Amino acid sequence: MFTSSKKVLIALAIFGLLAPVTVMTPAQAETFKFSSGPLTNLDPAGATINGGFTAFPTKAGMYIQQCIAPVGAARPATCSDTIQLWVTAAGGPGTTSPTGAIAIKVAGSIIGKGVTADCTTSQCGLFFRFDHTAPTDTSEDKFLPISFAKGVAAPVLAADEITVTLNGTPLVRNVPRDLAYRADAKIVATAKSGLSVALTSLTPECTYSNGTLTALKGAGQCALAFSTAGNTTTAAASGNFPFILVAGTQAMSTLPTSLKRGATKTLAKETSFGEPIMYKSASKSCSVKANVLKANKSGTCVVDYHAEAKDGMWQMLHGSARIRIK
Repeated sequence: MFTSSKKVLIALAIFGLLAPVTVMTPAQAETFKFSSGPLTNLDPAGATINGGFTAFPTKAGMYIQQCIAPVGAARPATCSDTIQLWVTAAGGPGTTSPTGAIAIKVAGSIIGKGVTADCTTSQCGLFFRFDHTAPTDTSEDKFLPISFAKGVAAPVLAADEITVTLNGTPLVRNVPRDLAYRADAKIVATAKSGLSVALTSLTPECTYSNGTLTALKGAGQCALAFSTAGNTTTAAASGNFPFILVAGTQAMSTLPTSLKRGATKTLAKETSFGEPIMYKSASKSCSVKANVLKANKSGTCVVDYHAEAKDGMWQMLHGSARIRIK
């Protein structure tokens, strides 16, 4: 049985409204196949291109953006800050499934990186590329030209400037940053317009709450979405910041720097992630039984410690401490 989205695609194909993408491609042609509705004579005040994927890459998801035509084989230099779809089989809030109908709202004028472009006089189109999980792979890059009818484009509101920082360092859209499991990750978001910025985790591998982004795994990817509602003078803004998840760093309580001869000291049993800590004395000045350290005689006590790693979560913890016995 066909889903409603598949019925839409079939109906479009029957009435000849779907046309295959046919543009010049590099020697290493893309593997995805995308069919779409009318691409010419579009309403400059706002139009929707309807289509869908009949083949989708398995390596990663894809971004679709309205952009000014690129020069040669380079990626487009100017793309809309707001007209972008994230298509991924992984699903999640703010994403579009590659198996259903794809509706892309385009405009006769776009704003990208603070530059306003008139698509009624400049060649614009839809640019397809891998998403942030394969940022340097250009094998699926493809530009699909579109054109607009003569007319008046809808007024272009000023583009908002959104700044989002991670522990004080600005994030860059579509450029992945490392995020360690359970690491302290404070997020601050501001809009030049003064509008409030809504932040949402797009993937279950991370959570966002009260200004803190938390990685729940030490491997894989996650993404943090931002959006503003816009107003009468400023266009709504949206986008996402991707993260590559890495293994967390275990922590433990600080060992003492000195002990009196004959004294004992109870050491931490577990790391910050609950992993058991193993201790071993490497000198005759002290001894360790389980997690209890005993100072035997004056001198330098050397204690080695070790906690196992957990695959896809956290790194191994190991080291040694020197303790003066007096």
